[in-house]
Amino acid sequence: MNSNSKHDAEYIALRSMTGLFQLLPYNAALSTGVALAWVSHFLFGFRRKEAHKRIKNVFGSKYSDKEISRIAWLSWRNVILNYVEICRIHKSGPEFMVKRYEICNADKVYDHIDKHKGCILATPHMGNWDQSAVPFVQRGAPLFSIAGRQKNPKTNNLINDLRNSLGIYILTRGGSTMRSVIDNLCNGKVLAILPDIRMKTPDLEVSFLGGKANLGKGMAFFARKANCPIFPAICKRVGLSEHTVTFFDPIYPDPALDKKEDIERMTKLVVDIVDNAINEQPEQWFWYNKRWVLDPVES
Repeated sequence: MNSNSKHDAEYIALRSMTGLFQLLPYNAALSTGVALAWVSHFLFGFRRKEAHKRIKNVFGSKYSDKEISRIAWLSWRNVILNYVEICRIHKSGPEFMVKRYEICNADKVYDHIDKHKGCILATPHMGNWDQSAVPFVQRGAPLFSIAGRQKNPKTNNLINDLRNSLGIYILTRGGSTMRSVIDNLCNGKVLAILPDIRMKTPDLEVSFLGGKANLGKGMAFFARKANCPIFPAICKRVGLSEHTVTFFDPIYPDPALDKKEDIERMTKLVVDIVDNAINEQPEQWFWYNKRWVLDPVES
């Protein structure tokens, strides 16, 4: 199968699944998502062994094999349900989804965005990380995010359209991205960013999940350049369809510090919050990423 045929097949499969989730009633769509997750996890074993290995490497003997299996299953089920919920935005509307979120400790971030000031929302791959921004869009916060361009242009456009339906403008990563991000922040917009992504090339080494992770400097770099705070937030799924988003105290740039030192400080403060949240509820985190966060940097 050539690349064009493969891309077409991938797009048709994803578009069909998206249409099914949009067509079904909400609870039926969730149930279908759970069934799809079960088949892909238990029958086809999609990256299951790799997820088990990662969980074991991080936690050692803390969890039994049965508990590791449960963590891996709930993590996979969660990501499928995330996709179901994103597909449903077109039909259910943001207002319907907002009702399913309990927002905790958000007074400081609400006060900040109500003053039309830019900031960074740092949310790791936990719960429904994409949709956790919906309550802020509903409040009038102009959110944007950065995404790489996928190899398949058709699926790339479909996924970005779904993200845009959340009210989040997507900047495609490229040569002018850095300048665009800083301009947006200085103009009062909110950058939603994932702080737990491993970089392919050497960037910033931090302690994470008992090992060393090569994470990006971008989050803290943007905060310092735009002189805006980072608001760490942890999203968790409760049952099948409810969510909590908990905010932590804002992290501000410190102009008295050296640039490199300040970037490391802000990044480590965010990563420590993420690390603690994963240790508390590991099933909420996404263990299936192609780029394992603790893999050594490629030479």
